[in-house]
Amino acid sequence: MIILLLATILQLVPLDGRWLLWRPNLLLLVMITWMLYFSDQYGIEFSVILGVFADFIFGTTLGFYVLIFTLCGALVALLRRTVAYLEPIHQAVLVCLLVSTSELFKAWSNIVVDKPVFWQHLPSVVLLSVLIWLPLDKLVKTIHRWQHQ
Repeated sequence: MIILLLATILQLVPLDGRWLLWRPNLLLLVMITWMLYFSDQYGIEFSVILGVFADFIFGTTLGFYVLIFTLCGALVALLRRTVAYLEPIHQAVLVCLLVSTSELFKAWSNIVVDKPVFWQHLPSVVLLSVLIWLPLDKLVKTIHRWQHQ
C-alpha cells in the first residue's frame, strides 16, 4: 500500500508546464506490477478500482481511466503466467506496449474533443515509464519473494 500511496503523491506533485507532458502514469505502472506479482490478490477488479481512482485524481470524465486501466489489466491478467517467466527486458517490452496503448488512447480522446495533442512527447513518456518500471519491478519482485519465504 505504501507504493500505491507514494505513486499517488508523485502523480499529484505539480510540475512546470514543460515537464508535465513527460510525466508517466505511475498508477498504471503500479497496477501492472502488482497484477503481475500478486495476481491472486489484485485482478481485474483492482484495475477497475484504480481506474476510478485515477479518474478522480486526474479530473477526467468518470470511465476514461477505468477503460484504459481495465484494458491494460485484462492484458496483464491474460499474459501474466507467460510474462512472469520472461527476462526483465522482455517484460519491459510489454510495459512499453501497454503504456503506448494508454498514451495513444489518451491522444485519440483529445483529438475527438478538439484538444491539442503533443505527439513528440509520446516516445519520451514511454521510455521514462519503462525506466521507472524496471526498479519498481525489482522492488515488488523482492517484496513478493520475501512474503513467500
